[in-house]
Amino acid sequence: MNWRLQIANLQSLLPQKHRLWGEILVIGTAVAVILWFLFLAVNRLAYPYDLDFIEDAMLMQAWRTAVRQPVYLPPNADYVPQVYMPLYTWLGGLLLRLTGPALWPLRLISLLSTLGTAVLLTCITRKEQAGWAAALASGALFLAGYKLVGGWLDLARVDALFTFLTLAGMGTAVYAHRTRRGLALAGLLMGLSFLTKQNGLFLSAVAGGWLLLAAGGRVRWFVAAWLGVTAVPLLWLQAATDGWFATTVFGVAYASPVDVRRVWPILRREFLGGMGGMVMMAGILVAKSIRKLTIDNSQFSIVNSQAAWLLFMGAAVFVSLAGRASVGGNLNNLIIGYALLCLSPGLLAGRWRRRSVILLLILLQFGLSLRPPLPYAPNRFLPTANMRANGDRLVAYLARVDGEVLVMLHPHYAQLAGKTPGVHIQTLWHARWRGQAPLPADLVARIETRAYAVIVSDETVYFETEPALVALIEAHYRRELLPQSLSPPTLSGIAARPLVVYRPR
Repeated sequence: MNWRLQIANLQSLLPQKHRLWGEILVIGTAVAVILWFLFLAVNRLAYPYDLDFIEDAMLMQAWRTAVRQPVYLPPNADYVPQVYMPLYTWLGGLLLRLTGPALWPLRLISLLSTLGTAVLLTCITRKEQAGWAAALASGALFLAGYKLVGGWLDLARVDALFTFLTLAGMGTAVYAHRTRRGLALAGLLMGLSFLTKQNGLFLSAVAGGWLLLAAGGRVRWFVAAWLGVTAVPLLWLQAATDGWFATTVFGVAYASPVDVRRVWPILRREFLGGMGGMVMMAGILVAKSIRKLTIDNSQFSIVNSQAAWLLFMGAAVFVSLAGRASVGGNLNNLIIGYALLCLSPGLLAGRWRRRSVILLLILLQFGLSLRPPLPYAPNRFLPTANMRANGDRLVAYLARVDGEVLVMLHPHYAQLAGKTPGVHIQTLWHARWRGQAPLPADLVARIETRAYAVIVSDETVYFETEPALVALIEAHYRRELLPQSLSPPTLSGIAARPLVVYRPR
């Protein structure tokens, strides 16, 4: 049985007279997913403590921006920067000037960016002649992928803003490249994407390469705008930080090697598995494009919108795969690739008559994205009242301590308790070239002189359990178990919760 006969059989599962009900089912599922996502995101937005331990590091960086303190510094006992580009924490710092140090303003940036991405996906696919069912599904599938990408869509992390700016820049490049203003706007947005996350450089190059074919010499307007928004701040940061900016965002950030042994399991489990429905639709689009090139001979052009989106989709999937396959690469790396794959239902619906097959594949992808355990299930992504109570008790406990405290993976708890937040130990581990460089001398001195009245550890692999650090602490502090009532867990990324307290000997 050839592939056309197989598709015809699949088409017969949803006859023409019932196709309307299929579209209603897709739209109903999409609306339910949107409402579910808003419920989940609002609850997480209001949770006052970190849901992923990197959130505290991002908050400390944004807070330094808010109070106009240097951000890109050599490792020290008080602070070390995360490895990301500056735009997200700069925007966060603007909000924190109004609110004070809190996680919800940073999460709000991510939440609005995620909703903006869903809207863009719907608008782009409508522009590609998709019906409302497929177009709405493209946006809703992005929100439905919450579990597939590890719950990072609404966290105090750069990924959601990066994805929104990248998709906006690519969309502007595709649909507005015939005017100078459109080219300049595309360059501006892609430049802001790069200022949010380093991967924006590669994706900007891909967009620029396509524009060179589509717009010819007028691509200079894209390049000029891109350089205009990126060159000045980056050169200024490099000069103002004595080179620590580039060391942090390029040297330290790319110190984690890619492990090629992870590539196939990630492809099999996460792309062909969790994103299988969208990968199938993207594959059909590619097959149809190849057929036009080889058989129809003149029906396909590299400078049309379908070719552009397939090219951008492939580039985004490559970025996601490379980031995920790096040592320590987590599920947040999948967001950009997943977002571009969410275009496939709408792109296919605008170019393929077999709408019933597309509806079935969309429903299949909703099933893959939402399969148990659901993101709102216990101990998944929805913070509980018990977590909040434990966090409140931990803050109260730290506030009663006579002296400064070091909460190694959650400095915001110390900040909320009225103490000076110390260095974020995971960020310090990376800044020390994955633990290869010595601990900062001022941190060693504080531990040796018992300057901290209390040190709190989550006992996570690599970071607080690094042998040299543990030996240093245990030479001057005694180890006790922290009561579980003072131990709120994180819900995304590496599971972490305060487990051990060290007191001076």
